[in-house]
Amino acid sequence: MNKLSINQYHPRQVTSDKSFFEEMELPISILDDFKSAASETEYELAPNTRRVYRSSFNIFTQYCQHHGLSHLPADPRAVISFIGHQKEQVQQKTGMQFSKQTITTRLAAIRFYHIQAGFHSPTEHPLVIRVMRGLSRNKHRVTTDYDQQPIMYEELELLLQTIDKQGQELTRARDKAIIQLGFQGGFRRSELADIQVNHINFMRKKLKVRLAYSKSNQQGHKEWKDLPESELFSAFSAVKHWLQVSQLTQGHLFRSLSRDGQRLRPYSLANKSSVDIDDNPPQVNRGFLRGDDIYQMIKKYCAKAGLSPEFYGAHSLRSGCVTQLHENDKDHLYIMARTGHTDPRSLRHYLKPKD
Repeated sequence: MNKLSINQYHPRQVTSDKSFFEEMELPISILDDFKSAASETEYELAPNTRRVYRSSFNIFTQYCQHHGLSHLPADPRAVISFIGHQKEQVQQKTGMQFSKQTITTRLAAIRFYHIQAGFHSPTEHPLVIRVMRGLSRNKHRVTTDYDQQPIMYEELELLLQTIDKQGQELTRARDKAIIQLGFQGGFRRSELADIQVNHINFMRKKLKVRLAYSKSNQQGHKEWKDLPESELFSAFSAVKHWLQVSQLTQGHLFRSLSRDGQRLRPYSLANKSSVDIDDNPPQVNRGFLRGDDIYQMIKKYCAKAGLSPEFYGAHSLRSGCVTQLHENDKDHLYIMARTGHTDPRSLRHYLKPKD
């Protein structure tokens, strides 16, 4: 019987921990099964997380190569030196030093690639941990403040008035639906971009929105948000109007529009499992908004409405939802049910009562 070595096909994804039993050789008959299961690692991380990790690890790799150091596996002292280099970097756009959050993301990428390669992560060395603990307590560093201000009723009204000045009905309908749904549901921008038409249900006095996946629901458990029609600036009518004027019946809820805003752009989804039997060009993902598109759209309207885009963004809708519900005397359990939080302590980051 033909034999195979799993290391032959995935040499960087097999642990070197000898506490795991390993066959000397495996039958070739299981190769397809093994490769099929291994392909699922593509979905281990969200696409944005994978992109950020790849970029961060490339930065670390370039640093190591510049100084003649090994990047995989890496010496903990090389990681500490990298931290020292990163914490002194100044961003050209802001003139500020990198925040601890940025450096922590760099270390998370280093850890991820080491574990994938079967190495112990140098980021778990006690001295690396001490350095990062000290960095978080260093009050003398001048770092960028990523904390966005909440969009609440007053700001929301300004944004909707600004959108009403748009010339095309499709643009007005879509953008108002995005803003109001993002605010009332406390959605992240990626969650807004992923909503499908069949995730929307108009009930008697509320809008039900199914959230297929989220940051806190990576396994796709059934999760619904109930958005009362009676709330101020409810998304109920806005979403219904968008569906009416766009005539959408399936696919992504929020679509890309032509430059003149008079029609929807062609829509298609890539299907990796499909086999092209007609020699047609492969399908690609197009015709719908991504999270970054929603981010830029909100920034644009904030600037037009006189709100500084430096302090407002897509995250302001989620923060505004939490803060506004709090000011409306809703308790934490009610707010958590709206936002999908599982830990009350997480609300502290979003709750920003006005002075």
